[in-house]
Amino acid sequence: MKNVIGIYGLICSGKSSFSKLLAKELNALYIDADIIGHDALNDKNKKEELIEAFSNDILDNNGNIDRKKLGKIVFRNSKKLRKLESITYPYIEGKVFELLNSTDKDVVIEAALIMRSEIYKICNSLIYVNSKTADIINRMKKKRNISEKEARKVLKMQIDVKNKRSNADIIINNMRDYNHLVIVSKKLGRHYGDKHKRKSKQGRKRLFY
Repeated sequence: MKNVIGIYGLICSGKSSFSKLLAKELNALYIDADIIGHDALNDKNKKEELIEAFSNDILDNNGNIDRKKLGKIVFRNSKKLRKLESITYPYIEGKVFELLNSTDKDVVIEAALIMRSEIYKICNSLIYVNSKTADIINRMKKKRNISEKEARKVLKMQIDVKNKRSNADIIINNMRDYNHLVIVSKKLGRHYGDKHKRKSKQGRKRLFY
C-alpha cells in the first residue's frame, strides 16, 4: 500500500518547501495542485467558462487569462472565489487523480485548499504546516510585492484552512529555520517508510513537530 500524503496550510506558511523535502525523502511523486490550477487557466474550455463568469477584464493584451487580474477580483469577494473554485477544481482533481493512478510510488500532494476539494478523500495522511501570522505576512509582502493590508485580506479569505488544521494527522510548526523542516522531513521519511507501523486513519494518533 502506497502512502498518499496531502499537505496543506495557509499561503506562504512553508508548505511548498516542506512538501518537496518530504517527497525527496520518500522518493515520492510530488504533485503541486497550485501549478495544475495554473494549467487550468490555459485549458480552452475552462478559459471560456472563466470569461463567461468574470468577463474579458481578466484577459491580458494577448487574450490570455491574467492571473493577477483574476486574483484581484476573487481575493476581494468570497462568492467570486467560490465561483472560480467551482470552475477550476474539477480540472485540478481530475489531473491529480490521473497522476496518482499513474504510479506505484508514494505520493505527496501539496494543495493549500485541499479541504475545499475532493482531493483530501484520497489521502491516507494529512499534514498541516503551521506558521506565525507575522512571518506569513512578511513573506507575502516580499514574494508578492503587496501591502500588509492586502496580505491580511488574503489571509482572511483562507480562515477556513486554518480552522481545518484539526483534520490533520500531523501538524508541523514552521516557526524556526529551514533546517528544522529538513530535520522533520527526515523523521517523517522514516515514519512513513516503516510499513509495519502504518495504521488506519481512524486509529492514528495526531503527531506534532
